[in-house]
Amino acid sequence: AGDMENLKSNAEGVSAVDVLLPAVTLGGGAANDVANRAVVVHANADDYRSQPAGNAGARVACGVIRVIR
Repeated sequence: AGDMENLKSNAEGVSAVDVLLPAVTLGGGAANDVANRAVVVHANADDYRSQPAGNAGARVACGVIRVIR
């Protein structure tokens, strides 16, 4: 599924996101399942051209997508 849209943070570095990604599923094990995959937050906006990280700068946070319910 690749990139999500760019997120913006406030002066304290807090972001809120509610995203619909129709090309992915959450759980079930299909090829497009994002459960147990990594999510990485970069310091700058993705330019959606450069590869592999869209010239988005340093990695500032990361996590693993988990199904909890």
